Amino acid sequence: MFDQCVDLITQHPDEFHEKDSTRNKVTWADITHCWELEISKTLDKRHLARLDERYDENVSPVTGEAHGHRCLHASKDLEDVRGLKGELSEHFSVSRVDEPEQCSNTRKRPYEDDSEPVSNDSTGGPNNKKRKTEEESSEPNLPLEVQCGLYGLELLCSAWDRTHSMVILLRDNQLSIRWHDCEGCIATSYIDVVAQLPLLVTMILLFQRLGTRMRGQAGWALQAVVDGVEVKYSVPADALSDRGLTGRWPIATTPLVHGPSHPSGLTNGGNIAATLKPSGDLFFKLSWRDEVRLDETHIIQTAKERAKYYLGEHAGDVLNHLPDIRHSESDPRLSTGLIREFLGISKNGARIPSFMLLQKLHSLDTVEPADIVAKMWKIIRCHYLLWQLRIANRDISYGNLMVRSTNNGAYRVVNDFDLAAIIMMTPSQKYPIRQGFERTGTKAFMALVLLLADADERIQHRCAHDLESVIWCLAWYVTQGETGASWQEGSYNDVGFVKGGWIDNIRPKVLPACYREGTEQLWTPLAITVYNWKGRQIQVFTHETLQYSDKANVELIDSQLPCPKRPFSEEWDWIAFKVKEEDIREED
Repeated sequence: MFDQCVDLITQHPDEFHEKDSTRNKVTWADITHCWELEISKTLDKRHLARLDERYDENVSPVTGEAHGHRCLHASKDLEDVRGLKGELSEHFSVSRVDEPEQCSNTRKRPYEDDSEPVSNDSTGGPNNKKRKTEEESSEPNLPLEVQCGLYGLELLCSAWDRTHSMVILLRDNQLSIRWHDCEGCIATSYIDVVAQLPLLVTMILLFQRLGTRMRGQAGWALQAVVDGVEVKYSVPADALSDRGLTGRWPIATTPLVHGPSHPSGLTNGGNIAATLKPSGDLFFKLSWRDEVRLDETHIIQTAKERAKYYLGEHAGDVLNHLPDIRHSESDPRLSTGLIREFLGISKNGARIPSFMLLQKLHSLDTVEPADIVAKMWKIIRCHYLLWQLRIANRDISYGNLMVRSTNNGAYRVVNDFDLAAIIMMTPSQKYPIRQGFERTGTKAFMALVLLLADADERIQHRCAHDLESVIWCLAWYVTQGETGASWQEGSYNDVGFVKGGWIDNIRPKVLPACYREGTEQLWTPLAITVYNWKGRQIQVFTHETLQYSDKANVELIDSQLPCPKRPFSEEWDWIAFKVKEEDIREED
């Protein structure tokens, strides 16, 4: 077989390349871990002679501890890497990395002379060759830690069910392991692979014996009971999230369900032929939620229970606009806190994977321009009532406002409750308790007050902030997102200034360049609403006036974009709705 391949390559290269193009290529999904190597000095017999010495047993081969000094550091933001620009610098989180020369705890027998002799050969010494190569190379050399981070990110993005990645950095004879997951990076201190050869051998043996889960492949057996029927399903291989090195890693896609390929369910031979086909009525969602946050399913269920109890006959104004969850579960076995707890480092910020099957939803782009205002008001009403029921969504965005088709028509749905909060229904507690993540949401749709506030400023998330997000979604719909490319880049303050400048430059009587066809009549009242809203919120932000009531903010929107009238039997004064203190249940 080998000889045939050689003959094919040497004698028929065109035919070989044609066949090669049809072969299964090796992708990042096939790689279990990566190595990053750097050679800056040449080992000589002085270094290798140490292999004959007795290994220092004071160094633990399991934990890497030496004299009570751990070789592991908790993750923190990458602040020491200079010159790295763009989004990577914003998301890259890596633990402090000791330089090899600083790892005194791993170097039990110092070299007699660690200095590298300079070659006197001006024509071909290894050092001279290295310098020449560096001078001729036009490629910028990234710091090794950054390159390891890029390898880790490639592995994390290679498959939808990738839970973590491992990258090994070998600098000369100094080795460190980096573990990347959605919480950040854990990096070991360097070990000397010569002085501590048993550690290297142990590591190699362990890597050979790692199962698929330890290699970062979750291998979930996806099945659920939907309407009393067991459903086995899969997720398309190309369903990849736009992952950073940290975050929720959300994925939303149409699952592939098992079903017969022949209309009758039987093949010509009489056997059932199982195939995978996109589901016609289900929607799959996966995210790595923070363990301190409430489960999304629990929040939605609580919202439905409160709506039924407190709204009575008007509960449909909330229930019709919440996701219809068919199945949900979390996998605490893959919590990012487990490895940190095992290693004795802080597990604050641990995340666990949670996935759901929901009734299939459609993009907001499927709504006709003539219907968009009416549909948007249903979302405003649902959102407003949820706040009165002490359910705060806190992540209203264009992608989270979707459409559900039913036998009774199409309903706008607030889809994402990952960042939502349940507030106790007591008079003294009107807003979510501060837990360090009040500035939540998607930048392009966040309220200006949240974007422009100082990083250390205490901001209570309010109903008005989510109402403003709905307005930004409407602006995105009209402009088709063309004006919002810069609304997603940079810091919160950067995006806030860009969006504020956009408001200052719009003209109510002049259509934007990329407006959606059919929204011509909508643009003028929308532009006036956005401008008036900004002026009101800036007054609040600069403490020129008190907070406007939720009712006053809704009425501001209604003044330019009137809420469509409903049939008389469905009309009620929902803006005036409040839960009376004496009606609050004990469990709420």
